[in-house]
Amino acid sequence: MSLNKASFWLTTVVVLAGCPGPEKKPQLGAVMVSCAPTSLEVGQTSQCTASATYEGDQPATPSSYVWTSSNESVATVDSTGKVTPKGGGTVTLGASATVDGVTKEGQATLTIIQPTLHETAITGNETWRAANNPHVVRGALQVTGATLTIEAGVELRFDQDSELRVTTGALRALGTPETPIRMVARQSVPTKGYWRGVVLAASGSDSELNYVTLSHCGNASGKGACLALENQAAPVLRHVTVRDSGTAGVLVADDGSAFGTESTALNVSGSEGYAVRIGANQASTLPAESTFTGNTLQAIELRGDVLRTQTWPNPGLPYVVTDRVKVGSSTTPTLTIPAGTVLRFGAGARLTVGNGGSTGTLPGELIVDGTATAPVLLTADAASPTPGHWWGVHMFPRSSSNTRLSHAIIEYGGGGDTDRANLEVFGQGARPVINDVIVRKSLTYGAKLSSGGEFGPGSTRLSAHDNGSYAVFTEADEAGTLPTGGTFHGNGRDAVNIGYGGVGTTQRWPNLGIPYVISDFINVGSASTTPTLTLSPGTELRFRPEAGISVGADGRPGILWADGLVDVDNPRPIRFVPDTSTPTRGFWRGLHFWDATGSLLNLIVVTHAGAGGPAPSIGTGNLNMYKDSGDNIVNSTFSDSAGCGITVSDGTRPGTTNVPYDFVVSNYFSNNTGANQCKN
Repeated sequence: MSLNKASFWLTTVVVLAGCPGPEKKPQLGAVMVSCAPTSLEVGQTSQCTASATYEGDQPATPSSYVWTSSNESVATVDSTGKVTPKGGGTVTLGASATVDGVTKEGQATLTIIQPTLHETAITGNETWRAANNPHVVRGALQVTGATLTIEAGVELRFDQDSELRVTTGALRALGTPETPIRMVARQSVPTKGYWRGVVLAASGSDSELNYVTLSHCGNASGKGACLALENQAAPVLRHVTVRDSGTAGVLVADDGSAFGTESTALNVSGSEGYAVRIGANQASTLPAESTFTGNTLQAIELRGDVLRTQTWPNPGLPYVVTDRVKVGSSTTPTLTIPAGTVLRFGAGARLTVGNGGSTGTLPGELIVDGTATAPVLLTADAASPTPGHWWGVHMFPRSSSNTRLSHAIIEYGGGGDTDRANLEVFGQGARPVINDVIVRKSLTYGAKLSSGGEFGPGSTRLSAHDNGSYAVFTEADEAGTLPTGGTFHGNGRDAVNIGYGGVGTTQRWPNLGIPYVISDFINVGSASTTPTLTLSPGTELRFRPEAGISVGADGRPGILWADGLVDVDNPRPIRFVPDTSTPTRGFWRGLHFWDATGSLLNLIVVTHAGAGGPAPSIGTGNLNMYKDSGDNIVNSTFSDSAGCGITVSDGTRPGTTNVPYDFVVSNYFSNNTGANQCKN
């Protein structure tokens, strides 16, 4: 062979040897199996899934898997990986797959538990132990005349619509922080309201629950709560948790049922209704150190009346009152509401004190104990509240004189009957002391005093804002109890409405910075005493057309003391004027003095009167004097009367005496229809 031919063949061999062969297919490397749940009981199911990878961990997609069970007496598995338990024990589930002639299998181990079933009434003492977990409750399981003890670590699983009810006897569920007791739905994926709940209906405090969790209960076919107390039950609950109720978290019936003494740390979350529903008379038993989160109605509902002395704790969420709550009984109960508490009232609801019973005279006492930094709020239970949503806070004649409201805000009341108010004090004997109270956004008045109701001594700083009518309504004899130091703005009338009645007790009407509007003809006087009405310097009284003031009429002597020069360095006239923006002469009836010895009118202004008073006060002056009460009108102005500026009697009319004084020399007159002074 020549050298050239040899080189050619050598090159050809080298080239052929360097060409790649066909690409090698990846081989199936592994099959993995996972199941959920991995621990279940007979009657439940588990779903297993399989996945595969090639060597090198690249995902593989076998066309199918073959499922097998290591022990079909424990559990079977179908072609989709669904596992059906048959009996207690441990079982291995396998899934195999074949790709290109290579077969691999993955496995998962499941534990099948044989539950302890409870479906017949318990009439003798029993203890349920953790060693027999899980315990399954089926149907409405009753404990009657026996004690059921549940030891720490027990898990109770409840069938759909089932419940545990203690009718007589006791339930003692004694969990610990390390090994709590769980009461759960018998579902692979639990849903709210699956089972009814636990009902404790045995009176007294023999039942006890420590470190217990109830979840996914509260079926509406039961008591409407995961945990219900009724028939004067008062179990001790320590570190009880209620989660994901289909209705309310806890229901405490308004029949004397309560949380037992030493109850603590109730935790309610995720309920579809209220966190807790409880009778108002037992709200003080709410456990301390409790938490409430994520409930659809994030509040505690109160029902019924307060019949015993108690303090409602501030739970950190609102109380909701859906009807009337009355504070009163033969024992004169005191209800104390601490700083920072929020009460929300439903449509037509109200809080009343010192009323109720067949006679309507059950005494009671209310202490609202807010602070400047944590006031108590009484408001409407509405996302977008409107004035008049609820009726308000009403004090009745038998409300104790110790009743006190401090640093409180009352808003959106004034609904119900005509002329209601956010705060109403009604009837002789009702004398609450108020300090730093704001009444706002009422449909009508901010506050109202009527039928002898008044504010107690020491009251200060009542403020009224944005109410639909007058800031305050009061009868004449209670106006002297109005507190000073408040603010008034945005009301339908920034004024105090003096509605009706006379002044029969000695008092001072304070200058509140807003006028008094007199709607009727009032008399200062009494048949048994001689009351003095003192008007503070700077006070303004406005009069409606039928209104006026008489002093000492009808044989009932009285005194009017109106001195705008108490401080000579700060003269502040006292004004008696018409209640209109377009005044006319004779708009109101004027001032009328009869048995008024001791009265003083110094630096007052009287305008646009002269309509004449009711008989026998028939004078048509701005001021009319029928009996001699002294030379007691000085430094004052009388203008725009329909008659004379001042009229005086000559003693010829029945019941009058001669008034010999010339008041013109010491006073000022202008624009009166008649003379400055004339006979009446």
